Amino acid sequence: MPSPVGWREVPCVECGEFVAGINFGERCAACQARRQRRANRVASRTAIAATLLMAASTLWKLPHTSLARWYGGLAIGATYFLVRLITRRIAMEALK
Repeated sequence: MPSPVGWREVPCVECGEFVAGINFGERCAACQARRQRRANRVASRTAIAATLLMAASTLWKLPHTSLARWYGGLAIGATYFLVRLITRRIAMEALK
């Protein structure tokens, strides 16, 4: 919901500080940046843990051929990227 014409500043949902240029129900730039930093931290830790599990599984289960090692390396890289992307999105929605 956009702010009424006469109102120049609207309170931030998280900190309550009056900020110009945001709508009702939105966060100020400082709160949004703080929330994004927390989400990135959670996402990177989760992605590293998932990648280590994937690497261990790949090391034990794949045959020891050159082609299998290349595919395993690609799968490990893709695991890190996808888990980090998905976890960051979930953390941005879930963190308060």
